[in-house]
Amino acid sequence: MDENVSVSINRTGEPVGFLWRNSTYRVQTKPIRWFARRDWWLEAATVRRGVGAGVLEVEMWRMVASKAEAPEQKTQFEILHTAPSADGSKAIWRLVKVYD
Repeated sequence: MDENVSVSINRTGEPVGFLWRNSTYRVQTKPIRWFARRDWWLEAATVRRGVGAGVLEVEMWRMVASKAEAPEQKTQFEILHTAPSADGSKAIWRLVKVYD
C-alpha cells in the first residue's frame, strides 16, 4: 500500500485524524513514532553530495484509528511523513500499511 492521505495533527505534531479514500478517520490511541530509512539504494542517486545521511530518514507513525461514522471498528495503520525540505517541497503523508 502506498497512498497519499491528508493528516490533521495536534500542537505537538502527532496525528489526530486523517482522510483516506473519502473517509475521515479519528486516531483512537496515542500514536507511536519512529524513524526508518528509505531504500537508500534507490534514493542515493537523487541526494546531493555532502547533504548527509539524515536526508534518507523518514518519520513513521503507527496508530489505531476508526472511521468517524463507525468508532467501534478500530484498525491499525502506519503512515509515513516526509517533512518539507529547504528547496520548498511540501510535507507528504503516505499511508503505507493497514493491519487487518
